[in-house]
Amino acid sequence: MIGRQRRNDQEADMASTYLESLRRFFGRVRDSTPVRFARTHKRPLAILVLVAFFVFVGVYIAVDPSIVARALSIGWSNVALLALLYCGIIATHFGILDSTIRLCGMRLGAREGLLLTIYSTVANFFGPLQSGPGVRAAYLKTRLGMRLRDFTAATLFYYAAFATLNVALLFVIVAPWVSALCVTALAAAVFFVVGRFLPGARLGPLIAITCFTAAQVVIMSTVFFVELNAVGSSPVPFTRALVYGGSANLSLFVSITPGGIGFREGFLLFAQGLHHVTPPTIATASIVDRAFYVLFLGALLVLSSVLNLRGMFGTKGEGEAPSNDGG
Repeated sequence: MIGRQRRNDQEADMASTYLESLRRFFGRVRDSTPVRFARTHKRPLAILVLVAFFVFVGVYIAVDPSIVARALSIGWSNVALLALLYCGIIATHFGILDSTIRLCGMRLGAREGLLLTIYSTVANFFGPLQSGPGVRAAYLKTRLGMRLRDFTAATLFYYAAFATLNVALLFVIVAPWVSALCVTALAAAVFFVVGRFLPGARLGPLIAITCFTAAQVVIMSTVFFVELNAVGSSPVPFTRALVYGGSANLSLFVSITPGGIGFREGFLLFAQGLHHVTPPTIATASIVDRAFYVLFLGALLVLSSVLNLRGMFGTKGEGEAPSNDGG
C-alpha cells in the first residue's frame, strides 16, 4: 500500500515536472524575438495580411472574371452537403470538449457543452490567434473550477494530435511512409502519456480526443474536396484534397487574422507542389469557403440564441417549483 502511494506520488511529480518543462518551452517561444515582434505589431501585421489576401483574390478575379461566376454557381446540393459537413465539424468540436472535461474528471451538461462549443467556435473564427480555447478555459474555470493547468495539458495534446494528423495528410501522396510514421507516433504518444502520467481510467477520454480529432481532420478535408470540385475546371481526387486540407489546417497555428484569412491561402500556395491545385482554383474555393462559413456561423448564433432562451425559461420554471412546494 505504501509502495503504491509512493509510486503515485512519483508519477504526480513527474507529471508536474513534464508540464513545467512544457510551460518553460512555450515561455521561451513566447519571449522569442519573432513572437514578440508579432505580438507587438499584431494589428498592423493582421491588416497587412488581410490586404495581401484581398489583393491576391482581386488579381485572380481581374485575370479570370469567371472566378466569381464559378463561386456563385456551386449548386444547392453542394451547399446542403457543406452544411452537413460543417455540422459534423461542430460535432467533433463538441466531442473533443466533452472528452477534455471528462479527462479532467468533471462533467458538463450536453446543452451547456453545445452552447460553449458554438460560442467558442465563433470566437475562434473572429478572434485573433485562435481565441476559442481561451473562451473555453475561462468558462470551464468559472463554471466547474477546472484548473488551467489541466485544461492546458489536454488542449496541448489535442493540438499535438491535430498537427501530427495534418502533417500525415500533407505527405500522403509524395511520401506515404512519413504519414504512416506520424500516425504511429501519435498512437505511441497516446499510450505513453496514459502510461506515464495518467491513471488507466482516463485512457478512454484520451483515445476519444484522438478519434474526434482524426474525424475532424478528415471532415475538413472533405469540405475542401467538395469545394474544389464544385469550382474547379478539372476533378480533384480525394487524396489531393487530403493534402490540401493538411496544408490548410496547419496554417491555423500561425494565424492572426479572422479564420486565418490570408495565412491559409499562403500555406496552400506554398504547398502547391504537394496538392497540385492551381492558384485560381485556390482563390475561388477560398471565396466559397469564407462566404459559406460566415453564413454558417450566423446560423449557429441563431441556434445558440434559441437554445439559450429555452434554457432560461426552463431554468425559471424549475426554480419556481421548489418555492411553491415550500410554501
